[in-house]
Amino acid sequence: MAGIRRHLESPGVSLGEYVRRRQMELADELVPRQAVYLDQKFWIILRDVVAGARTATDEVELLELLRERVGSGRAFCPISESSFAELFKQRDTRTREATARLIDELSLGVSLIPFDERVVLEMESFILSEGGRKDLVPLHRLMWSKLSYILGQVHPARTGFDAATELALQKAFFDHMWTISLSEMVRIIGASMPPDGDAFHTLAKRLNAGNAQHADELRSFNQTYGIELRGGLDLVAPLAADIVGEIAERATGRSMLRDGDEWNDLVRQWHAFLAEAFKKDEVKDALRTLHINTSLHAAVRWNKAQRFEANDFHDFHHAAAALGYCDVFLTERGLKSMVTASHIALDTRYGCRVAADVREGISALRERA
Repeated sequence: MAGIRRHLESPGVSLGEYVRRRQMELADELVPRQAVYLDQKFWIILRDVVAGARTATDEVELLELLRERVGSGRAFCPISESSFAELFKQRDTRTREATARLIDELSLGVSLIPFDERVVLEMESFILSEGGRKDLVPLHRLMWSKLSYILGQVHPARTGFDAATELALQKAFFDHMWTISLSEMVRIIGASMPPDGDAFHTLAKRLNAGNAQHADELRSFNQTYGIELRGGLDLVAPLAADIVGEIAERATGRSMLRDGDEWNDLVRQWHAFLAEAFKKDEVKDALRTLHINTSLHAAVRWNKAQRFEANDFHDFHHAAAALGYCDVFLTERGLKSMVTASHIALDTRYGCRVAADVREGISALRERA
């Protein structure tokens, strides 16, 4: 109740503005720390070290180094929604809860906002910047959230209270959720988290069939990237048009229809504009989540001996989170080879050190100290 009373004193601050303030405060607290992103392989290794099931010198050293860096204010190990989904692939309750406790410790309760939200924020910032806005909040101040909101934000609505009280209740609820640990979430969810394996197996099968059908049409990686980009823009161009529509609505006070010839024309214009814009490095930097994901899909398609597997889609989202917004990425050898390949070089473009074994991970952390 104290939280609700406090928020009743600031009815002029919208829920969206309040959430953004909290995110920026969190980002500012994280500035002195190195962001170290671990994929599932490394979380399992470290969990087993904590449990005493692994005793290799390098593995013990990696855990000790991360604990020292986190404890001294020099690092944190955020996770993404893909990490969260993979956590629930651990069917054994005991090991799942042990992994969650370690994530709570090393992440400081911090996650990246979901993949789709990053795409939206990057696109909005890009469009506003192209329009000449100079007062934009740097994206890195908006990319961090807490583990309780790892799948996105949900707020109480239609509570039956008046508007001011409902707003205060929503802010107080947000404050409460902001403090919930991953361990508590795992305990509450239990075994009820639905698996995503079937959907990804189906997607992999469909993409592999399409790739096989059109394999002879591919002449270079850049051509393959362009094909993948245009396919991705079929989904992203309407998003860009919607952002432009919202900007126009705020400026004119008139609503804009999201269908019909005028809308379809706007979507086509943004599709063509973005397809051309992605030839520029600065656009690949601004819209990095889309560029990373497109590059990895193109890499699999261009390597005609390689086929998509269900877990690739989690791996690609790990890479987009880590390479786009973290300093160090500890991952599988195959994914490291893909993102560091000279014709892709995502690690170089975004300044993220990538390592695929424990010893290499220790070296990467010490290099970035």
